[in-house]
Amino acid sequence: MGEALENILEVKDLSFAYKDKKILDNLSFSVQPNQFVAVLGINGAGKSTLIKCLNKIINFDSGSVKVCNKPLSDTSIVELSKMVSYVPQSVSTGFSMDVYDVILLGRRPYIGWRIGKNDRDIVQSVITRLGLDDFIFRKFHTLSGGEQQRVIIAKAIVQDPTLYLFDEPTSNLDLSSQFEILYEIKNLVLNREKKCSALVAMHDINLAAKFADKIMIIDDNSIYCYETPYNALNRETISQVYGVDSDVLYPDDPKIPQINVLKPNRKDNK
Repeated sequence: MGEALENILEVKDLSFAYKDKKILDNLSFSVQPNQFVAVLGINGAGKSTLIKCLNKIINFDSGSVKVCNKPLSDTSIVELSKMVSYVPQSVSTGFSMDVYDVILLGRRPYIGWRIGKNDRDIVQSVITRLGLDDFIFRKFHTLSGGEQQRVIIAKAIVQDPTLYLFDEPTSNLDLSSQFEILYEIKNLVLNREKKCSALVAMHDINLAAKFADKIMIIDDNSIYCYETPYNALNRETISQVYGVDSDVLYPDDPKIPQINVLKPNRKDNK
């Protein structure tokens, strides 16, 4: 028998409320090594809140989180930054800094008194992989929103974590760039000697179905389902969660559904 794989992430009974409003209610799930997990749900479902709870950006009210079998509560920020990298929805800054230096900041948890050749080699490798060579010496604040997003994703990759947390990483990208970034995330979790996984909050159901190994749908503050794309995305689920009628097709792969939205099916439409 093969060696059992430890979970990259374990969440048990996680709850969070903002003032008197419940946002997340007793969420429990785990993420295994080399998994791309897409987190879906309507606006305000709690996708971004969950991502921030897992990265100590906000403190959850109850429950427990383990990353690489280590309790989040016992993990320092420096330790956490070596295990987890986070890409927010957008980054806005007027600070004048070269793109290269922004990406190099991803190596900060590993750098002592000076930057080593290995750090620069890692940065250059990621720059080339993401096609950023042409503007690495431009100022970050002069880039478009989409270009800035690609740079922040590069910064997360050079951080070399075990768990990637992406909060709608393609929100400011054109369609071609969305595919490129999601393809790169997929490669990160599949083609590395170091076991790692990615939790990706997304809006686009069809892109999630195409790239994710598992899909988590958050609805009414809880996990509605946590399954493979084939099992998670069906007409009943789409109707219940999103309030629309749809056709579910399988044009390219019998295991990868494609959702064709037809019409709203309720007045509130959530």
